[in-house]
Amino acid sequence: MTQKQQLLTAWSFQEPDRVPIEMFLYPSAECLPGADAIRAFQEQEATNFLGAHLFDWGFMGLDTRYTEEVIEDVPGDYQRMRRVHATPAGDFTAITKHAYEDLFGEGDKGDFHWEKRFIETLDDFRRIAEAPRARRPFDLKAYNAGCAQIGERGVPITGLFHPLGTLVRNSNMSEAYMWLLTEDEIVEKFLFRCTEQICDSVLAVNGEHLDDPPVFKTGALEMLIPPWFGMAHFDKLVFPYDKRVNDAIHAVGGRHFAHCHGNSGLFLERFADMGIDAVDPLEPPPYGDNILGDAKQRVGRRMLLCGNIPSQLFSLESTTMKEIRELVKQAIEDGAPGGGFTLRTTGSAYVGNGKTNAQKIKSIQCGLAMIEAWREFGKSAGHD
Repeated sequence: MTQKQQLLTAWSFQEPDRVPIEMFLYPSAECLPGADAIRAFQEQEATNFLGAHLFDWGFMGLDTRYTEEVIEDVPGDYQRMRRVHATPAGDFTAITKHAYEDLFGEGDKGDFHWEKRFIETLDDFRRIAEAPRARRPFDLKAYNAGCAQIGERGVPITGLFHPLGTLVRNSNMSEAYMWLLTEDEIVEKFLFRCTEQICDSVLAVNGEHLDDPPVFKTGALEMLIPPWFGMAHFDKLVFPYDKRVNDAIHAVGGRHFAHCHGNSGLFLERFADMGIDAVDPLEPPPYGDNILGDAKQRVGRRMLLCGNIPSQLFSLESTTMKEIRELVKQAIEDGAPGGGFTLRTTGSAYVGNGKTNAQKIKSIQCGLAMIEAWREFGKSAGHD
């Protein structure tokens, strides 16, 4: 089977010839020992979801002209940056602080501190909620070109605007969660208008020629479960709106893949009920509450389950390759029978990430141990 066939077979709840395994090399680890082997595996054997651009969701569903500039530079220490989204509802400005170690050293360029988020005040939120909304533009040519480039190396995946998840990530978070509890009129207007916009946008691709059915991915639900939301607030503010969006996605032959860190275990049935088709990374204790065997029993024929190998262990000096082997063995035993499972780390399927080069090298070593264990345990019995 090709990499794509393995992944789609598992997602059809059948067993492919090998358990699908997702893996990427972290960009800042490109030149470190072992990186070449991980990169080759990523291209030739890993069964990855790979990005293909379809929709332009703008900023919070609005057209935007984005600019950024360095407003303070302390050489060897930090830079501060102003970021601006200029939209029909006005400008939204954020300030971020970046350590020199991350910008120019061993650190992660994507790691920074928010000094000010784009949506800071209730007036900012009101402007977003009341702004006129229309269908978002999509680019069939870019999507089909992306699908062609991916070929049989994996399954195309594209981004989906999630109103609540995007709101809290772009807002002063303590204020945003308070708005969701106290500002019913604004919240309802925001959710209703955004949901209408998303559904209209998704349904507009019906009848268009897409080389692969769209798989939409969100990273929102981890912000809408404990400790942020309990079940009652989830059922009020998430479920009915997400269910409408997922129904629209299914109407055009698409699927919704939800990225959700943390304590998602008790919510898995709710995810499936509202139409989620796949979920990752299924973090086990103590990082989350997901017991893979239990998740497989409850929702393993309704959603593709992805992950369960804790990436937190990959950069720890004390982690042994035997530990990695046993984790992979157990995950395959619990998740792979009958399909519906992909093996991956809980850190967005990346290996080679860490704050220092030593941590990145250890992560690569653990990734190689994971591959070795997958080769040992990942072949399906019916394909000997």
